[in-house]
Amino acid sequence: MPTVIVNMWPGRDDNAKRRIVEGITKVFENEKVPRDAVEILLFEVPKNHWASGGKLYSDQL
Repeated sequence: MPTVIVNMWPGRDDNAKRRIVEGITKVFENEKVPRDAVEILLFEVPKNHWASGGKLYSDQL
């Protein structure tokens, strides 16, 4: 069973999250994986908890 972990910034509503998980699930269905076997974890990480190049995203954007 594939497990997909999605880290994203907060702010998407439930409908957007539904579209994301449906799209990810379809990718696996195209590879003949049963949709019930696909697990997806969505994590909303605040920009001040996420960094790149030694700088917080909250300081970059």
